[in-house]
Amino acid sequence: MTPFPPPGLLPFRSDLWVAARLMPMFTKRNDLEPLLLMATPTPGLRAFDDLGAAEIIDAVKASVARPWRMRGRRCLREGLLAFHYLALAGHAPLLHFGVVPQSLGGGKPAAHCWVSIGGKIMLNPPRRPMHELFVYDGKSSVPIGRPALAEITDHA
Repeated sequence: MTPFPPPGLLPFRSDLWVAARLMPMFTKRNDLEPLLLMATPTPGLRAFDDLGAAEIIDAVKASVARPWRMRGRRCLREGLLAFHYLALAGHAPLLHFGVVPQSLGGGKPAAHCWVSIGGKIMLNPPRRPMHELFVYDGKSSVPIGRPALAEITDHA
């Protein structure tokens, strides 16, 4: 079971609305690996080809603008949604995961995820110094272990 409706069954914005509302139920009970697998479309499966990356990013932001669930993990929700729909539309998104180094000494580490395409951050750029842990491309996760680059692009 997945929060994502079968591609092409609904118009893009309706499909995204359903997935955004179901996502909290799936993130609460799953580790990261099953979430990444859920967000990864079947290889070769395409839908919403007529949508540009900026349009998808803007729609994802709008769909979760006023969260009533996952408030503390907004970047994860947005990242999984954006990754899924960007990949379905034929883009090659990367989902990055990092941690704030200063938060590691305390009780709860401050983690963050963001989405890039072609080396440019398209969604949720890190706002403070971040140590990038790994990058997921839809096939594998690559350990990085480096300071994150905050290269921001205006996607509009």
